[in-house]
Amino acid sequence: MYKPFRALLLLSGLVIGSHVQAQQLANSPYSRFGVGDVVQGTGGVRNFGMGNVGVATANLSTINDINPALLYYNNTVTFEAAVISELKKLEDRTASQVDGKTNLNYLALSIPVSRRWTMAVGLKPYSRVNYSTIFISPVLDPSTGNRVAQSYTEYRGSGGLNEVHFSHGVSLAPGFTIGAAGSYIFGTTERDASTILVEEGETDITAVQKALVHNATKYTGFMFKGGTHFRRKLTGDWNLGAGATYTLQSVLDADRQVSQERRRVDESIVSQVFTDSLGGYTTLPQSYQIGLALDNAKNFVLGLDFSSYQGSDFRGFSSERNGGRQELGNGYRIGLGGELTPDGGSVTSYLKRVTYRLGGYYSKNEVIATSGPDEVKDMGLTWGFTLPLGRGVRPPDYTQALINTSFAVGRLEGQKAELEEMYFRVNLGINFNSRWFIKRKFD
Repeated sequence: MYKPFRALLLLSGLVIGSHVQAQQLANSPYSRFGVGDVVQGTGGVRNFGMGNVGVATANLSTINDINPALLYYNNTVTFEAAVISELKKLEDRTASQVDGKTNLNYLALSIPVSRRWTMAVGLKPYSRVNYSTIFISPVLDPSTGNRVAQSYTEYRGSGGLNEVHFSHGVSLAPGFTIGAAGSYIFGTTERDASTILVEEGETDITAVQKALVHNATKYTGFMFKGGTHFRRKLTGDWNLGAGATYTLQSVLDADRQVSQERRRVDESIVSQVFTDSLGGYTTLPQSYQIGLALDNAKNFVLGLDFSSYQGSDFRGFSSERNGGRQELGNGYRIGLGGELTPDGGSVTSYLKRVTYRLGGYYSKNEVIATSGPDEVKDMGLTWGFTLPLGRGVRPPDYTQALINTSFAVGRLEGQKAELEEMYFRVNLGINFNSRWFIKRKFD
């Protein structure tokens, strides 16, 4: 087996422990709803560069975790690792801020078991929580109406859910494949609500204390997903593919601890009292995806996806199954994208061996705030490249190394909150393809 491939697998195992609970991106105020910003079902670096399209776009060299039925097309051992970086500008009617962060995105490994069956295992985020919002208001003397203090109320959250998935793709007939994925969902979210009162004329704030309610919830549970794909030849070299996936509703075990604290401005704890420790449940909603793809079985793919997220099925923490508060409404996402490799076997031009991708997406979701429902729209333009390393596939292990990149520029905005997020995201991944079980032959 290729030695750098083996070293990367070992390194990936080591970084899981240090990053598995730290997959947040930049400040995202809407991640305070539900279990955070749900990224499950958006795929890897290749899919990201094509507008998150992947339900029907089969590929031989990259792992498709959107539709497990497409794993069948990975006929070599494939390993992928990726990081994601985001730069974001948040803006409302009164202020704006710029924030950014880089973190581990996902790890995945697929292994062909037989000519008709490929399995995969991977680690990726299901959702991300990272927000910090401050509201400033004056405190007035009821008798005189004069301002006597300033109140600072902050809502802050971090954490998210992670997904370890075990997937299988099987060919039942020429052009017809099915797949299934079982996932273990785990993670912790921490949410704080704090208030600071600063008296009028106060100059030394080092002694000022804030009252804080800290809520930490640990989630564990299982999720199941099924998929199917059908590909049929049209005319000449052109093929039409159609795919669909369905993710079942899942009920997670949730353990919540709530404490009331007093902290100084530097976050050192003055006092802490645990007020609640309770076991309960949280319900993750069902979702489905459908997609079409057109390819020439050589160097061009064009895909169109539609995803529906039944957010109204979500239920927040409750001591009873399916008994929590509804925090989300239904939503959908549409993606369109394609890729082109001018000449994958060219020996005279490296640029002809590069794969170029372009795409875009539009989504609409609903969150239910204390003031009522609010529609959140997200739209973006994506592009990306696959850069082959070395001279291509070479014996004895027939290993090929690829660098995958993808980029997105987009805007997310809430209709009622009048809050806008302008973001630029970068995905960078490395990909190894190798044949492990090759019998040596001697003449």
